[in-house]
Amino acid sequence: MIRTLLGMMVALGMTAAPAAGAAPCVDLALVLAIDGSGSITDDEFAFQTSGIATALRTGEVGHALAAAGTVALSAIFWGDGEFAVQKVRWHVVQGGIGLEAFASEIERAPRTVYGNTDIGSGIWNALDMLADPKFCAARTLINISGDGRETIAPKRRQVASLPSARQRAQKMGVTINALTVSEDVPDLAAYFERSVIVGAGAFVMDVRRGSDFTAAFRRKLVRELSPQAVAALEGHGAGRSGDPAPWSAQK
Repeated sequence: MIRTLLGMMVALGMTAAPAAGAAPCVDLALVLAIDGSGSITDDEFAFQTSGIATALRTGEVGHALAAAGTVALSAIFWGDGEFAVQKVRWHVVQGGIGLEAFASEIERAPRTVYGNTDIGSGIWNALDMLADPKFCAARTLINISGDGRETIAPKRRQVASLPSARQRAQKMGVTINALTVSEDVPDLAAYFERSVIVGAGAFVMDVRRGSDFTAAFRRKLVRELSPQAVAALEGHGAGRSGDPAPWSAQK
């Protein structure tokens, strides 16, 4: 399944600077799965997209991306699973080149998703992006953020359940990490730890206020972009952060 980086970019419509010479699979493929369900207001949606773009542009994230090697980044905005997710195409980032294009596309994304909190559908669609037979990555991650539990309600059409999406991620060897905003659901981090995250070194970061989202997203990106061996040495094991307070903008 070896592909040159340039060949993979052409096949998937990726954007990046021309690669010098042939390179096998990207070192890391990361899908940002961002909550766009009805519990997120339009102002909060705009705050999320601006905050993620801001986090991506920080020096800490840039250095972490450089250390991770050649990284393919994409995003989906998920909500009600009965409707199509909103997708941001793959961008290859190598040596910092290609990151601004991805951050700008996130920042400019118009909102087209609403409705139920169908976490399973969001994960399933992220896995579909990673399962493309033309795609090749040594390590695969989904970075999911949300402010509520999976909606349990009658569906008009078949929607991927959270347990089935999580099982599929396990079979594919995809790690799912989470950032929760527990302002309205105090035990949300525990729910995501128990029912959502999966894979080697998987973890949950939690903030109590939406205003802390940007700083937490930056810290989460830096942590999950770090090689697993380094993360383990720094005490980043599986599960929720051991800090007594939720992750926030505090240094």
